[in-house]
Amino acid sequence: MTRLLSLACMVFTIASCVKADVVPFTSSTEYGQGKWGNYTRQRFLSDEEVIAPVANLLTPAQPGTSPSKHLFWVPMGPGLPQPHPVLLDTKTLSPVWYGSLNAKLGAATQSCNGSKYITFFSRTNKDIRKEGNFHFLDSNYKSVYNVTAKGDLPYADPHELFLTPHCTAVFSAYNPASYDLAAYNISNGWLLDSYFQEVDLASQELLISWQASKHIDPHDSYWSPKLRDEGRNKDSGWDWFHINSIEKDRYGNYLVSSRHMNALYYISGTSGEVIWTLGGKRNDFKDMSNGRATDFAWQHHARWADEDLTKIHLFDNRNTDFHSNDRPHSRGILLRLDFAKSQVWLEREYLSQPLAAVREGSMQTLSDSPKPGNALIGYGSQPVWTEFDQNGTVLWDVALGPMHLNRESADNFRTFKFNWTGIPTWRPKIALGPAPVYTFDADDSTFHIQLRDPSGSQLVNNTAYFSWNGATEIVQWVVLASNTTSELNLSHFWARVQKTGFEDTCFVGESTRFVTALAIDEHDNVLGQTHIVTTIEDGTMQEIRLPDEATNLQALTEEWQRFLRSQSGMPFFKDLKDHWQSMARPHQQMAVGAGAVFSCGLLFGISFGLWWIRRRRRQSKSHTFIEMQRQHRRDKSEPRFTDLAGSRYTDVDSDGTLYDSSEAKDMVFRESMDSIRRSIEQPRLHHD
Repeated sequence: MTRLLSLACMVFTIASCVKADVVPFTSSTEYGQGKWGNYTRQRFLSDEEVIAPVANLLTPAQPGTSPSKHLFWVPMGPGLPQPHPVLLDTKTLSPVWYGSLNAKLGAATQSCNGSKYITFFSRTNKDIRKEGNFHFLDSNYKSVYNVTAKGDLPYADPHELFLTPHCTAVFSAYNPASYDLAAYNISNGWLLDSYFQEVDLASQELLISWQASKHIDPHDSYWSPKLRDEGRNKDSGWDWFHINSIEKDRYGNYLVSSRHMNALYYISGTSGEVIWTLGGKRNDFKDMSNGRATDFAWQHHARWADEDLTKIHLFDNRNTDFHSNDRPHSRGILLRLDFAKSQVWLEREYLSQPLAAVREGSMQTLSDSPKPGNALIGYGSQPVWTEFDQNGTVLWDVALGPMHLNRESADNFRTFKFNWTGIPTWRPKIALGPAPVYTFDADDSTFHIQLRDPSGSQLVNNTAYFSWNGATEIVQWVVLASNTTSELNLSHFWARVQKTGFEDTCFVGESTRFVTALAIDEHDNVLGQTHIVTTIEDGTMQEIRLPDEATNLQALTEEWQRFLRSQSGMPFFKDLKDHWQSMARPHQQMAVGAGAVFSCGLLFGISFGLWWIRRRRRQSKSHTFIEMQRQHRRDKSEPRFTDLAGSRYTDVDSDGTLYDSSEAKDMVFRESMDSIRRSIEQPRLHHD
């Protein structure tokens, strides 16, 4: 029994394996007031290129939310880093994928011919409407198509990319065109005209090109050229129409949203003529909802909402930088149309916070919600999204920055929930660092792992950090470690770590020389292996790069599954004992803390008993004490952070950032080492 308690204590103390991501704040007033900057973000030790937001949960996800696993975020703002597409996990709001290309005005997942793509616009010029391409990335994040404007149009525009089931791309474009603007006292006038084109992905053939001013009168615009002194020359044409969404339907026609006309247009796919207009100065429909169905203004993201093409949803901004409304709060709306009677009804309105989005925004109906009718509203210029049920009840409300700052916080053009399977072709990454204590750098509004103490001295690197940008199928990591060899295999098993965020960590000790991590899926397949990170005598780190051909994933999978089968109980502890003794040698003269040993042994002796009963009754796969202890820490931990100067720790329960008390564990290690070493020498533990 003594040996069992000691072994349980050993597993408890070595299992400092935690999530390294900063956890979201919860209803933090300080966050909303900008204490953590106008766009709070974090960086990671294992992958320094990744920049991710730190959220403020205004309403944590409630029962009834859509189960979709992922969400896109493309932060934009003049004072922010160059925008890149970021795929977020909807449960943790940790990043899943950070794109290497810059992005403009959002990203989405779209499908055609059985293939699913991440789509976004990447600029090659700083001007929002100048050179760039729409990229189509497959599940390996390889760009398989890219599209831009054809014919007489020099460039595409990032407001819209709609992928049809036949693998044609419909997208917006802008181009200057001369026009008579004498009515506005402008001679030699110019329009910044709106277009859309449709291009076949495979052949790059231009199928259709539509120009707004050839079919619609610019004088019906609500946007005056005087607002920005537009229309006087080719380089500053009057943006009278401002096309911002297009959808092609099964009849071959196009639903077009014009922000500056406050109208939707249904365009013939054969002639290009307007079939009908909803809203604006030439509205064709009688409003059956006392004016609430057709009074949308400066809207975005119009989409058909049903298979019968009788319902439309859109994001109703109601505001611009130059225009306000007697009902200024932006909303999502669902409209129902009767084409025979030319009537329209406001069927549903999604409105919660008093938010006025002066630009951008989106509405998505969530077909996978437990009950029909959920909608996700993205507020564009306000860094917020909200999921509603069909009755308008808020189920999930998230902010990624303070609100009401207008270009000083992060815009997000459109917000979508979806499921994505990402299989990167690059390796996962690993790094060694100190215990995961986050510090906040107010100069760039960023949390990062504290690397130095208040005096400026380098902290001890005793923790492995690992991540895999873009990999969606990881459920756990297996850490291999050795003091003597870089030829690591499962005989050097150190820990099994449940994946909980983008970057996970595991305590390995400061004397461990070689560490690598295997990424494991839910079927116990090895998906990838990091390079080997090693420390040299002066404490600096080096990476031993493994050639691609040296990583046989099938062989690793077979080895891992054999290892699992072999760990039918006590032999597992023998392997851990060997690693423990290797780490313990420098500290074996330390005095033992008997109370600490007894407490840890008792706690995890009980846990071991529960694990043993569960394994025997259910004949399930073995669950290591590392996993049990990790769950205990998740439930009981008190997150902390330190300021940049490192002068103090502060508890921030509801506004949490991560603090892992690895230093306390180190003390337990040192105090308990000699006792544990004596108690586990030559153990002969086995099953009945």
